[in-house]
Amino acid sequence: MLSRVPPSQRGMAMVLVLWVISLMTIMAGSFALSTQREAGILSHAHERAKAIALAEGGVNYAMLMLSLPDPKLRWLADGTPYVWQVEGARVHIRIMDEGGKIDLNAAQEQTLQTVFKFVLHNEELGARLTDAILDWRDPDELKRTHGAEAEDYQSRRMNDPPQNRNFLIMDELRGVMGVTPELYRKLESWFTLYTGDGGLNPAKASREVLLQLMGGDIAAVDNYIQQRRLGAPAVPLPPVPGLPFGGASVMAYTVLAEAEIDGPRGGGVLATLRRGQAADGSPFTVLRWKTAIQPQPNANP
Repeated sequence: MLSRVPPSQRGMAMVLVLWVISLMTIMAGSFALSTQREAGILSHAHERAKAIALAEGGVNYAMLMLSLPDPKLRWLADGTPYVWQVEGARVHIRIMDEGGKIDLNAAQEQTLQTVFKFVLHNEELGARLTDAILDWRDPDELKRTHGAEAEDYQSRRMNDPPQNRNFLIMDELRGVMGVTPELYRKLESWFTLYTGDGGLNPAKASREVLLQLMGGDIAAVDNYIQQRRLGAPAVPLPPVPGLPFGGASVMAYTVLAEAEIDGPRGGGVLATLRRGQAADGSPFTVLRWKTAIQPQPNANP
């Protein structure tokens, strides 16, 4: 029968068969690739959920270590890095005492300018940011010399105008005109909302802040921190014009926990806690709790 089919039709039939086989091969390959991608997405989501769960456990473990009665075993709240190993993973934990920061709602104009001088090394930009923060806090619509009110935010198509009240959460600082994500990360080492003190307590300040206060003198900062850890009276820091040194001790802490599972750190939790029994019986009350993917290994709380 095949011999009765004209050669031209046999050629067309062969082309058609080859075309169908090619199409089916492409479809099979596409299906295999799609399946592989979906499996990869599910695996990534599983690892991310596991990392965040471990980081949350790290925060709770930090609460336990902060509550130990033996001061030799109790974890320090000065930014010392700790590693908690659990279930084949590592959770990196740092604890900072909020008493070593300046209350953003209590900080005076000169204090804000001084902080920005340390952080930015640019007095003009510091003056603009100071006035923008004060315009955000004050209850009126009167614009300060270098500040910004609602019309300025609207002209730049910024979503949220100044709230004309105190900051309720630190993340609101992101919305202040001129505060970039990079600058916000730096300011988190300096400011808090939980002390009510417009000054800074050097005895509880982070190493990052102390380095700036001491002009980058690493040896002096390390010696000062060592004295704190030993419980010895630390040598008073030289006064800093415009930056009052307070003695706030509110027993509030910021905990940064990042989980590391077979590679770089993935899930992270940033929590602010105040010592005092919570409704669930926990020895700490949660003031702030943020979960996020933390790709950078050296993030500061």
